[in-house]
Amino acid sequence: LMAVGCLGLVAGTIWDLVFPINKNLWTSSYAVFTAGFAAAALGVCHWLVDLRGLRRGAVPFVVFGVNPIAAYVLSSLAARAMAWKPADPTKVSLKTWIWERGFQPLGAPLWSSLAFALLYVLGWLGLMAILYRRRIFIRV
Repeated sequence: LMAVGCLGLVAGTIWDLVFPINKNLWTSSYAVFTAGFAAAALGVCHWLVDLRGLRRGAVPFVVFGVNPIAAYVLSSLAARAMAWKPADPTKVSLKTWIWERGFQPLGAPLWSSLAFALLYVLGWLGLMAILYRRRIFIRV
């Protein structure tokens, strides 16, 4: 799995020279590259967790994995609610307000954006951990 993943990464990188990797367009080079990355990452996880027995680092995946639909739906609804723009043009969305006051001052937009995304995911991990500890599993 790791070897095939590495082949996909290499093939996607080479194909990028002819047909650029573009996430927004889902180019074939993007698809091959990301599929290779996913296969390699899955292979590493399988090796670490199943073969080496390092289960402690897998806890966040278990927490998200037992309530995946709840995590997806709730985080999507929260993201939409935070992005909602008020009718008053002098007001900004909650997401913009949080960004401008909490993350933009941190420095470069790339790192500020990463910090925002990581904090958002960690917040949902915390909520999903509460559900996990209380043995609340939402099924469809």
